[in-house]
Amino acid sequence: MGRSRERNDRLDPVRLRPPGRGALLRLAAVAILLATAAGLIWFRPAAAPCTAPAVPATTTKAATSAAPKTGGRPSIPDGAVGVPVRLADPTALALVHPGNRVDLLRLDAEGDGTPIASAALVLEVTGADDPATGGLLLALDPEQAGRAVTRQGHGFAILIRPA
Repeated sequence: MGRSRERNDRLDPVRLRPPGRGALLRLAAVAILLATAAGLIWFRPAAAPCTAPAVPATTTKAATSAAPKTGGRPSIPDGAVGVPVRLADPTALALVHPGNRVDLLRLDAEGDGTPIASAALVLEVTGADDPATGGLLLALDPEQAGRAVTRQGHGFAILIRPA
C-alpha cells in the first residue's frame, strides 16, 4: 500500500508550534493585569472606621444627660446592655432619635401591650429612611433585656417620653 498523502489519515505525532506574536502579547497583557489587580488588593489601605451620625439638634440636654456620649451618640450606661428591637409599626422610627427615652411594650395577638421597659435610653436608630429594615438599639438593664428577648410576641411598640 502506498503512503497516504492526506494529513488526517496519517499517524504522525502531533507537533505543537510555538505561539505567534499576537498570542504572546495577549498572554503578557493578561499577566500584567492580573499582577496589577493582585498588587492593588494586597497593598490597599485599611478601611476607615464608620462614623456615627451626630445627635440631632432637636434632642434636648435632659434626654441625653443620663449617658455619656461617644462619637455623637449616647453610650451604654453602666449596668445596662444594648438590645436591638424591631417595631411592629416601623414608621415610628422617624419620630425617635438617639438620646430619647421610650417605654417598650411587647404586643400580643390581640394587640395588647405588655410593659417590658420604662424610660429606656435610645442608643441608635437604624433604617429610619427604610422602615422595613430599621430598628432601635435600646439600653436596658439585664432583667428587662431578658424579658425583651425571651418571650414571644407580635413585635414591639414604643411610647416616646417627653424630654
